[in-house]
Amino acid sequence: MSPLTSIQTTYTCDVLVIGSGVSGYCAAIQAGRCGCEVILLEKDEVLGGNSGPNLGVGITGADRYNAYATETGIVHWLQEEAAWVGAFSALSPGAMPYNISRRYEAVVQEALQRAGVRVLKRHYARAPIMRADAAENPRIAGVIAEDMAAYRTVQVDVGAAGIVVDASGDGQIAALAGAEFDVGSEAQSAYGERSAPPERTAHVQGTSLVALAHRTDRPLPFLPPGDTPPYMPRVWHGSLSSFLQHAHDGWFRATDLVYLYVTETGGQRDTIADDAENYERLLEQLWAEWDHVKNGPHAEQAACWDLLWVSPKAGKRESRRFLGPVVLTQTDLEKGRRFDDDVAYGGHDLDDHQPLGESADIFAHSIPPLYGIPYRACVSRSIDNLLLAGRLISATHLAHSSTRVMRTGGAIGQALGMAAALCLERGILPAELAQDAEGQRQLQQRLLRADATILGLAQEPDRDLAREARVSATSELRFNRQRPGSLLPLIADAGNQLWDWPERLEQVELYLANRTDREQRLRLSVYRTRREPRWKTREAYAEHGWNDLRDAAFCRLATIEAGVPPHFQGWKTVAFAEPLPIGEKDPASDDDRVLIGLDRNPDLFWAVADCPAVCEIAAMIERPRSCTRWRQMDALGAMRLHPAPWLGEARNAADGHHRRYSRGPTHMWISDPACALPESLLLSWPAPRRFDRVALVFDNLCAARHENPWESGARVVPWCVRSYALEARSEGVWREIAREEENY
Repeated sequence: MSPLTSIQTTYTCDVLVIGSGVSGYCAAIQAGRCGCEVILLEKDEVLGGNSGPNLGVGITGADRYNAYATETGIVHWLQEEAAWVGAFSALSPGAMPYNISRRYEAVVQEALQRAGVRVLKRHYARAPIMRADAAENPRIAGVIAEDMAAYRTVQVDVGAAGIVVDASGDGQIAALAGAEFDVGSEAQSAYGERSAPPERTAHVQGTSLVALAHRTDRPLPFLPPGDTPPYMPRVWHGSLSSFLQHAHDGWFRATDLVYLYVTETGGQRDTIADDAENYERLLEQLWAEWDHVKNGPHAEQAACWDLLWVSPKAGKRESRRFLGPVVLTQTDLEKGRRFDDDVAYGGHDLDDHQPLGESADIFAHSIPPLYGIPYRACVSRSIDNLLLAGRLISATHLAHSSTRVMRTGGAIGQALGMAAALCLERGILPAELAQDAEGQRQLQQRLLRADATILGLAQEPDRDLAREARVSATSELRFNRQRPGSLLPLIADAGNQLWDWPERLEQVELYLANRTDREQRLRLSVYRTRREPRWKTREAYAEHGWNDLRDAAFCRLATIEAGVPPHFQGWKTVAFAEPLPIGEKDPASDDDRVLIGLDRNPDLFWAVADCPAVCEIAAMIERPRSCTRWRQMDALGAMRLHPAPWLGEARNAADGHHRRYSRGPTHMWISDPACALPESLLLSWPAPRRFDRVALVFDNLCAARHENPWESGARVVPWCVRSYALEARSEGVWREIAREEENY
């Protein structure tokens, strides 16, 4: 019997999203918000995929290794909503930020409902329905799904112009429809990736299980099942010592509730066909692990600990990777490449879980800079109306080890939800949009208006009236408004490190004191970081992060000398004969830095700036004698630059950038901390303007991932604006348009 003859229910939609992981639900919410009729199919009984209540893996992305790099948009908004209502598992401080709270799922479900998305849980998408002329115009017309709760077969039709977003992780529907995909690890000859193996292998990243352990008030024994295998630890970064020293005593002392994510297998097998076998082997590994904890070298510390919960779902990292017009490679990521059709970005390490027997060797090939993810990597090269989200995007095995993380997937999903809506509006297919430069530009601008991020891309003036306005404020934080404080003797080389600067530097002012009766020589040098290669090894990142202060990390741009008169105290100007061309700051890199250094002279004193807020984009450094590296200080040397870098000026609020991408530039208005609240920002135009929407974007980006509310345990970012009012003057009268007293 044909499956079509047993259909009991038929649904129709404009956009069908398969899989409710982070990328899937972000795609569905965005398409729904754009007015599309959306159906979200999920085979589990809960939403969230690997981050959902059945597994609880923490949602992380580019912010793990890059300051202020949190992927914004829907995924960010959902996590802030969840933090506000306390929708996170109450873990001990310092524990891995995993989350099995059903309350978080409710936050996601409410967002889907508000967007008008029909959610069909426990619906397994079994087979695609292809158009009758699929040989010439390969398109998916719908899917056959099994309603596992009601034991019935249903059909979901997307119509002639409908779009399918496969965000299922395995891409079964996409594969059955004939979409081209790859599995395994490419040989180095395929794309020239430096870390690829000499010959192609079938290896993929393994699958893991999660367990929850808690401290009890009494000793509890553990007797492992009879078929429990010998204990075999996961290895980290190819290290023999990680095998020998694999231990758990760290969390016994300071915690009461922790997640264990210590099992892994399947990288040498088919992670789809062997999924059930992998889960059983993971359970065996877990029993061996817990036996090692309870009855091995940690028996005394673990006496009162017990396993509270084991995930019913295994966390799969990799299976199929679908191919689009662009295939992202390790080289693209490590160069920080950006594409004309970027719709999202990433920055997680290339976290490759390599098979090691039945376990794994977890190896970070590199920490890349922030890199772009193009729309063309999310479009099937085989099926005209198919978009691929999450870990299904077009990437090599090595690139996938970074792009697969869920926060990055959320940004991709939102972009594809917006792309689907744009395609429907324009009457074109996703494959056609991939060849339409104007359509891609329109997609990018709509994403920016929806709080998504595209590295370095500003909103265009024709859709942002603020770009035309005269902007002023009651106060502003300016770089050159520095008040000199304590004087420090220049007994060591000293200077300031900058994360933003003018492209051409004309002069530098320093607050100095010469207490001698003779002129003192001042020698000033300007350096900029060497940035090749753009990526970091794990070891280099662990030592320096993106703030390598070794002499070898910098190249000298210029050196200039000046005399400081006897008995002088005040601002000393050091001018260049010709403006010094430093070059444009890479706005998405904290590795791109300028250092302005002063040579040691114990007879000169340099003031510390009494204005800590300026440290947003600058910090004082020193280099004691015989040192080959600078050291950062918790201070700022009093220094004015001409022209000055933008810091918190009111005009930043209308420069078209709705966020910072790194420590600097800030791209925001910052009021002077010395001025009392309330503060106000004023936009005015030379002639009346008509508008129907005002978008206010408040700063809620944290420098470090652990500072975010969903990891720190706070309800809200403490510096986010809590109360505000919006007023407009029309016909000479100011009227209040909106007021919020509890913004979060």
